[in-house]
Amino acid sequence: MNNIPLLDHDSKTPLHQQAEEQLRKLIRDNHFRVGDTFPKETDLAKRWGISRNTLRQAIANLVKDGLLERKKRTGTTVRKKKITTDLANWLSFSQEMEDKGTPFKDLKHSVEKVKAIKETAERLGVPAGTAVIALERIRSTGKNPMVYFQSFFHPRIGLTVEANFKRPLYELLDEEYHTVPVYSQEEIRAIAATEKIAAWLKVAAGAPVLERKRLVLDAAKKPIEFNICYYRSDWFTYSIEIKRPI
Repeated sequence: MNNIPLLDHDSKTPLHQQAEEQLRKLIRDNHFRVGDTFPKETDLAKRWGISRNTLRQAIANLVKDGLLERKKRTGTTVRKKKITTDLANWLSFSQEMEDKGTPFKDLKHSVEKVKAIKETAERLGVPAGTAVIALERIRSTGKNPMVYFQSFFHPRIGLTVEANFKRPLYELLDEEYHTVPVYSQEEIRAIAATEKIAAWLKVAAGAPVLERKRLVLDAAKKPIEFNICYYRSDWFTYSIEIKRPI
């Protein structure tokens, strides 16, 4: 308990919010690991000098987000969290995950010029065999792959293999290539992992994965990017909020 940072009672940030942020960080940094029993509420509240109700408010949010699990008799335990990505979110994947407090890193990153195969050519509206820039990435929060991305870009953008793809993608397109993504056409389905996909994500061949195909267009609805992603289903879920017309 002594290595758990104290809260700042003089801060304008509410104590329940500070407690929640500290707990998220402790879990993210593996101070508490999956399956670990969480400290007793009385001990943690005493450590931080807060009421149990204040602490419970913070813990309730972590339970809601799937970071903690409460069970009678066994208490509160750290659980494996599925990452939720929002279909209505117009940030790049990197920006979206950063905003969720889940920074990702590249396990594999490659950029090359390739000849567009039939599907890619049709999506981008170019002849088959046209040279396009292809970005390939395997990403994760740890050592094991969680998502595989492959993006193909329309030649008119002017991207080259020397472009700084370490930057958030849509920020790069906007600021350096004056290309602003406006529309996104999405296709999502569950598939059985082929041997190639299984090798990328380190899952068994035939295991369920989420396949997401995205065609990104500019304000004139001209194709910019055709993107194919494969997500490990044991790590990701998709969410979307739909408002009923009044």
